[in-house]
Amino acid sequence: MKRISFRYIDIIKILSSIICNLPSLIMIKLRLFFKSGTSVRVIAKENDEYRDLNGNGHVDLYEDHNVSSSERVEDLLSKMTLEEKAGQMFHPPISLQGGLISKIMNLASGRADSTESLILEKHISHFNLYGSPNPLELAEKLNFLQRVSEKTRLGIPLTISSDPIHEVPRGGGIAAFSLKGFSKWPSQLGFASIRDPKIIKEFSEIASKEYLAVGIRTALHPMSDLATDPRWARNFGTFGSNADLSSDLTKAYMEGFQGNIINNESVLTMVKHFPGGGPQEDGLDPHLYSGRNQVYPGDNFDYHLKPFKTAIDNGLKVIMPYYGIPVDQTSENVAMAYNKDILTNLLREKMGFEGIICTDWGVISGRHWGVDELSIKERYKKSILAGVDQYGGESSPEYIINLVREGVISEERIDCSVKKILINKFELGLFDNPFVDESNADTVVGTESHVVKGLEAQRKSIVLLNNRITEEKAMLPIKKMNRIFSDGFNVEILERYCEIVQKPEDADYILLQLGTVFNGNQPSGIDRPIDNFLSSMFPNSDLNFNEEILSKVRKYASIGNLITVVDLNRPAILEEINSLSQGLIGVFGVLDETVLDVVFGDFNPSGKLPFDIPSSMKEVEEQKSDVPDDTLNPTFKYGHGLSYSENKITDD
Repeated sequence: MKRISFRYIDIIKILSSIICNLPSLIMIKLRLFFKSGTSVRVIAKENDEYRDLNGNGHVDLYEDHNVSSSERVEDLLSKMTLEEKAGQMFHPPISLQGGLISKIMNLASGRADSTESLILEKHISHFNLYGSPNPLELAEKLNFLQRVSEKTRLGIPLTISSDPIHEVPRGGGIAAFSLKGFSKWPSQLGFASIRDPKIIKEFSEIASKEYLAVGIRTALHPMSDLATDPRWARNFGTFGSNADLSSDLTKAYMEGFQGNIINNESVLTMVKHFPGGGPQEDGLDPHLYSGRNQVYPGDNFDYHLKPFKTAIDNGLKVIMPYYGIPVDQTSENVAMAYNKDILTNLLREKMGFEGIICTDWGVISGRHWGVDELSIKERYKKSILAGVDQYGGESSPEYIINLVREGVISEERIDCSVKKILINKFELGLFDNPFVDESNADTVVGTESHVVKGLEAQRKSIVLLNNRITEEKAMLPIKKMNRIFSDGFNVEILERYCEIVQKPEDADYILLQLGTVFNGNQPSGIDRPIDNFLSSMFPNSDLNFNEEILSKVRKYASIGNLITVVDLNRPAILEEINSLSQGLIGVFGVLDETVLDVVFGDFNPSGKLPFDIPSSMKEVEEQKSDVPDDTLNPTFKYGHGLSYSENKITDD
């Protein structure tokens, strides 16, 4: 994807915000320096051990692992102040090895608080991971933060969450990352192309073990949205366009992460983005004001609910609504987090969801579509009354505290959310032992067997789109003694397979790899530094490769046998590229070696397209955003995928 950048005016605004926040940051650091506290003691009683979380020398009911989670929650809730309750309703980020940009954006957003101050002073005990730590750094830091949480009055442990971290370095997009040391797998679209719930469950079981080893207890995934509009930039994170396939894979994903019951070996899955974020107006993403509208021109709202209903019936504990406004689907056109018809009437009452509703990140402070005129306090009020239990990316419990003290929101309503939040902590075993064995960071994460299985899944996700046959001989696979000119592949990896030449004219085959299509940026819609920054990360709606790339394809095709590999983590217009290529392969965030295994015949491709590949932007613009695979005359249909056994191969 395109490299992100800042405008000069945004840099000035960011620096000004940082300067304004520095006095607050300094005061927070000073208060933390003088704040005292001791680690939790262990009480031995009747041949058992208990953590004395509140330091009173007794085993309180909430400290007793021999009683039910519901009893422990009631006891703890009775001991909590309003401030301690409100803190549980927030889920902000922490940045570990996130680099300068991460720190700048954090301060520019007004978040001068350190993680330690959020734990000790604001009673926040849920955080999601940002940054690029290695496994050992992550385990050490999360253990440190758990020790900080022990210094709070009641010793409430932390729950750490993360977006996907098992992508290859170029594999994902927004909210999908590649952390060194973790096993590498295809994107969700890649799993959809494999179409095997057993493989997605195997991935989830492995990813769960790696999460547990470093202290991550909630997966902010999977995305069960449907890729019904080809233009949407976040199609990469879905299981494709088919609701039934997405339902099956969502269920397997949950079972792998959570297990049959929630316990100390589980990682919770926060399925997103209810009620399905795929049907975006013009394919634009609602991270930005310009993409705030979700539209249903095909009257297909219920189709997008299917995977979420499957997740709910499978014991879903946490769900995340999206940012968008479901235009004309409810009694008022406001975003999901403020929409009582969506969260209470539909999700709670009609679909029977009893777990936690956690907003997507920044719906109060940044992406408050449809309620922009409301004050921050009014936004909290409206979203709580709509049904929200927890706020992703926010860290301002004082607003909820004031709403309760002013009699606008009842404390009983806050208790309702906090009970659900705390019971998950108890069932995960965090109150009994929130720490990880740091040595497992090296012995469990990224083991050889995990890596091998990840590579195998990558190979299985690759789709052979076209394989020209000339004189009864298929173009692919290529024999390894051939001379290859490469554009886009790692030469050090490629040279394991063939002889590399420096000029396309000297090659038997020209091997071209194209990244995900990205033509300019989605307009922000609001001139704010954070929004302008996000705008640089989202592509516009054009699915054509630009003229520079197409000219290169034409040139190579005029010289020799062109084999093109294209990353389809976002659908692309491939009509001309397909006609010019002797072989065409689609991938979904995989490593070079796995693609080359297919190109050179070490692996017989078996992947199937998880959506249609449209033939023109005109037909994309005429399709209905909420209807799957409805462009006319697609270049390749949903489910298309060849294998070498379907071609007649002859020896040279």
